[in-house]
Amino acid sequence: MRRWLAFFRPRLRIVVRQSPDWRNAAYADLIEASRAYCRLIPPALGIAENFIADVVEIWDRTFRMSFFNVRAAMKDIAQQNLAAVRRATVSSIDTTERGKLAQSAFYLFVDDDDWLHPDVGHALDAFDYATTDGCVFGNVLCVGRIQTRSLEDGCYTNNYAVSGRFLRQRDDNLDRVFQHVDANRVFHQPGFRFTQMPVYLSATNKHPATSMKLNDGAKENGLSAAALRRQVERFVDESANPVVPAEAAWVVPYTRRTRDVFAAIL
Repeated sequence: MRRWLAFFRPRLRIVVRQSPDWRNAAYADLIEASRAYCRLIPPALGIAENFIADVVEIWDRTFRMSFFNVRAAMKDIAQQNLAAVRRATVSSIDTTERGKLAQSAFYLFVDDDDWLHPDVGHALDAFDYATTDGCVFGNVLCVGRIQTRSLEDGCYTNNYAVSGRFLRQRDDNLDRVFQHVDANRVFHQPGFRFTQMPVYLSATNKHPATSMKLNDGAKENGLSAAALRRQVERFVDESANPVVPAEAAWVVPYTRRTRDVFAAIL
């Protein structure tokens, strides 16, 4: 009987958001995709449509590895991580394809450089998709240093999951939770039933080629070859021997591989 119950438990579906083929797509297509991505970022963050395109032009004449190949390397590390997540499937779902959503599952949305604890699928098995609209869990922030974010009920890029039953209730529910800023609003609306889990099951890899770190660096030091090089050098130094909280020990293999990539491009 236990085997049958385990078989029918809801499975975790990990959905990778926008994720270009960094190595094989045409350069012009990747640049245009970067502009489309920048348009998705809330205007309050002050990232112009052409920001990533401007970074790429400087990055590619500054480092030993092109910007898009670095992003490909970050995606490789993330795919290795996701492949190790038990009781889960990984896919990319177009937000218009509502018919593909399984009611008896939880959906966890990630960017293509995010990491998840290998047992996140087991953790979500504890919840009934029929009575739980969503779950929020702890997030590890990797920025050279490794730190655990406060256990709060806010949605970051990868620390929330939504039941398939909720997603199928309205035609636009997938769109409403696909990006974390929108999901955070939905989670805090009256009637949305979610559980806060006091465990660290996801990690955000804020490496030097992320839009947010690049934007922070440009605001602080301007956008130049020297500024980009200092930013990468600082990351490599800080990530050499970081203090690792016990709850975040599972990220260490991935932070080491990330550091190796950036050390090699200098």
